[in-house]
Amino acid sequence: MIELSLTELAVGVLGASMVLVIFFAWISRWSAVNAERRSLRNRVVCRLCLAVFEASGRDAVQSCPECGAKTERRGARPLG
Repeated sequence: MIELSLTELAVGVLGASMVLVIFFAWISRWSAVNAERRSLRNRVVCRLCLAVFEASGRDAVQSCPECGAKTERRGARPLG
């Protein structure tokens, strides 16, 4: 049988709760970063009027809701 004093039990419970809080904070932050990446993946900037809009479909060419111009969905292009 394991014998614990009240102090040892309190320290163990506090330590375990701190570990759980840190773990859930890390999971929450990871989830927020992934949601931001998914949002940026669907965001398109019109090449004509520079309006930013969400592309709902998987088509490579989207039409801008502001000016109606056809805009290609592209990732960041390297400079140079």
